[in-house]
Parts: sequence; structure tokens; C-alpha cells
Amino acid sequence: MQISFKAFGTYNQIITEDEHCQALLDECRRICEAIEEKFSTFRPASIISDISAHAGVRPIAIDEETFFMLKRAQDFSNLSKGAFDITIRPATALWGIGKKGDFIPDGQEIGRLHELVDYRDLILDKKNGTALLQKAGQQIDLGGIAKGYAADKTREYLMQNGCRTALINFGGNIATIGGKRNGEFWQIGVQNPLAKRGEFIGTVGLSDQTMVTSGVNERFFIHGGKRYHHILDPRTCYPADSSLLSVTVIGTRSIDMDALSTALFVLGPDEGAKLANQMGCHALFILTTQQIFATEGFTKILKRKV
Repeated sequence: MQISFKAFGTYNQIITEDEHCQALLDECRRICEAIEEKFSTFRPASIISDISAHAGVRPIAIDEETFFMLKRAQDFSNLSKGAFDITIRPATALWGIGKKGDFIPDGQEIGRLHELVDYRDLILDKKNGTALLQKAGQQIDLGGIAKGYAADKTREYLMQNGCRTALINFGGNIATIGGKRNGEFWQIGVQNPLAKRGEFIGTVGLSDQTMVTSGVNERFFIHGGKRYHHILDPRTCYPADSSLLSVTVIGTRSIDMDALSTALFVLGPDEGAKLANQMGCHALFILTTQQIFATEGFTKILKRKV
């Protein structure tokens, strides 16, 4: 039993082996659609668009869910010392990786927009329930955590309604409930970032865990022999130059792994592994040399493709 639908700019799938959970799947889709409607940068009526539209002007009233999302994003910005930053939107819009061909922005324009990228300029006032971007022109993009949050909410809804086994796949953002009914773990492939989708370097078995990958294999262009990809370093506003092709992380909360995978990609394998261990999760790094570097926990569960 399964459902497939499009949201967050990607195709999503939920599979369950519990027969009584079939009736819950349509509600899962509605949960995701509501999250996208509320938090999408591309929806003019979303709360995120409202905050961005009033940057440098006035604070915007937000509810508890929005406060949670923005605060969690700030937490990871602080943990990663700015390697993850939801105010990156002006730079991602300028580059337009995947939409503007092999366009490379002018360095002066990047420098101008760089002044707008700073998570510390997002002021969250819990007492008054407001959010304010301090500088005119600043914009928020929750694309780095929205799918993770939706996976968590979907998982939570299914579990609250008695679902004991499910695989949630939101564009490669994986969350699981239990294992399979036959007692086996859900077997999830780790994508080879230099191959077409579905070609794996190996698999891992998941049960009540989440796995997220950030990589350069889908949105990029090559110019002058250099790969320009969509994962920008907020500290430079250029594509992250961290010697990596992809990072895969495994943990317990999908929203956290979503943000963390981006942060680790920007930080690179050495600093990234330190942060992964600090967070108590497993991480695997595929370098541009195609070498693989993984934390001890990931190494133990990875079954390499022969």
C-alpha cells in the first residue's frame, strides 16, 4: 500500500505494510501540502514570503509552528557557525542553479548580496510572537529543512494512528517507522553522486530512523572544467568548495538531519565529521576524488556494493 504525490518541488512516496493505514495516506498528503503552502518561498501568500516582503520594515506575527521552524533553523546556523543559513535566498535566486543554464553572477553583485545573508539578522520574539528580518532585501528560504519537517509530521501522524511500519521518501529524504513486517530493516540505497538516480554505492538498513543526503548530482553545470552546484556556502555566497560530492546523515529527527546534511556539506569532511559526532548521528562523505569517508557508526551499518 502506498501513495505518491508531488510537493516541495519533488516527487514523494509513502509505503506501509499495515493494511489499516491505507486510509491515513491521503491525510499525509494533505499534511505535506499544508506545510508547503505555509512555508514555501515560492508561494506569495506564505508566512515566509510575508516575513521576507517586510524585511527591514516591521516584524510579522507568527504562530508556534513557524516559530519552531525558524528557531530550529537558527539553532543549526549557530551549531555550524553559519554553514547552514536560511537567509541564503538572495544568493540562490541570483545564481539560479538549474534554471539559468551556465550563468555565473558578477562578483560585485555576489558581494552586494552577501551583505544580506546573515542568520543573526533574523530576530525571533517569542513573547510577542513575531519574526523580523532586519535589512531590506533579506529573504528566507526553508528549503533546507521543510521536507525534513514534513517527514517528521507525517511519521508522527501515522504513529499516533497506530501505524507500525512505514517508509516515507520525500525526494530522497527518508524516514521510517519500525522495520518491515517480516522483521527485516528497510534497505535504503546511498546514491552514487556521479551516476544516474538509483545507482548506489551501497545500502543501509533503517528502523525508526531517518536518512538525508545533500549532493551535487542533480542541480549543477560545468564551466571551464569546474562544477558549479546548487549548495551555496552562506559565508561566501558561492557554491560550496568543500571537496565533496555528497553527504549522507542518519539520525532520529528528519528536520535535524535535513539541516545537518547541508551544513556538513559546506563544512567539509573534517569539520563535518566533528559536528556529526557532536550531534550523535552517523555521516558518510563522498569526496570529489570519489573516496569515501565515514564516521564509525556509519561504517558499521553500510553494506558496500560489490
